[in-house]
Amino acid sequence: MNKHFTAFLLIFVCMYTSAAQKLPVRITVDTKSREHVQGMAIDTVARAFYLSFTSSFVKTDYQGNVLASIDSINGHLGAMTFDYARRRVYASLECKDDEIGRSISQHLGAEQYSQENSRFYIAEIDVDKLSGRNTPAALAMNTYEVGEAIRDYKNRYGCSGIDGVTIAPQIGKKNGKPCLYVAYGIYGDISRRDNDHQILLEYKFSSLKPGAKEPKPAAKYFIYTGNTTWGIQNLAYDANTGCIFMAAYSGKKPEFPNFSLFAVPVNQKPENKILRGLENDGKYLSLSLLQQGLLSSVKGVRGWRFGKATTGMCPLGDGRWYFSTPEKHRKWQTATVEMFRWKGGPGENPFEPAEP
Repeated sequence: MNKHFTAFLLIFVCMYTSAAQKLPVRITVDTKSREHVQGMAIDTVARAFYLSFTSSFVKTDYQGNVLASIDSINGHLGAMTFDYARRRVYASLECKDDEIGRSISQHLGAEQYSQENSRFYIAEIDVDKLSGRNTPAALAMNTYEVGEAIRDYKNRYGCSGIDGVTIAPQIGKKNGKPCLYVAYGIYGDISRRDNDHQILLEYKFSSLKPGAKEPKPAAKYFIYTGNTTWGIQNLAYDANTGCIFMAAYSGKKPEFPNFSLFAVPVNQKPENKILRGLENDGKYLSLSLLQQGLLSSVKGVRGWRFGKATTGMCPLGDGRWYFSTPEKHRKWQTATVEMFRWKGGPGENPFEPAEP
């Protein structure tokens, strides 16, 4: 049997499992963390949620009780996705010299990063090696350098690093095999013209193997959305719509609609063309947005204003989604994980709360 067909078959089996299970509509996760939730994923086989709280990774049960964690990560652990076939969580990890990086290092009493030694990684977490609270990172986590983003950092496209991560079929390929997609963070600089595209790196899983320090991306895609504040915060492939969803903090350039959620169909053929704002740099591989959501005066730019997705989103593949949002309590943060249903359409909000 074809390997990537087998992988997607497993995903659909897990979708069926999630449909058969009584999944929670709402839970609260309290880790007494000073950092807010950044991303989330669900594992219906282990009946668990995985969440990142900037410098920590946690596993909870369906009631929100913390079962295991990796703590004191000297970096920004962000968005994540779960691979049922490999039983790995893949997450973005930034170790850099910005305000957030300095704050994390100071809080942990760890060495701070300079611009020269700032690095961005795909973090690969073997969830079956988690051994309770404060599991050593070396026991369960492996990393791969995202060299493309390191080289672009602060110099090209307004690159601030990486954040969104998801697994989706290879874009533009019929029955495409699963690939890992990593999204750039983009500085919200209204004075630049080269930062109006979101950027996705495509990695084949064959390149993500032990000993591969810096796997080479198979493709680099540009999506015209207008500038956002910090770029794509969360990325998620939804089998129900066949789209990769991109959640961002709204931008501030007045010439754009400044949506906070966009969708990219994976069945489209990428175009190699000269891009707006990058006219002097030759041609780039470009993807188009799904033409649903709110209309815009900017040609090709459509999306929604939906803020719940920026700190964690996870589609179940059957029209149901989970979103994780932070809530501050005195000196610490909790995360609320809520189930919604996709309704799509042209309105401001493409989701509605799921019924109990």
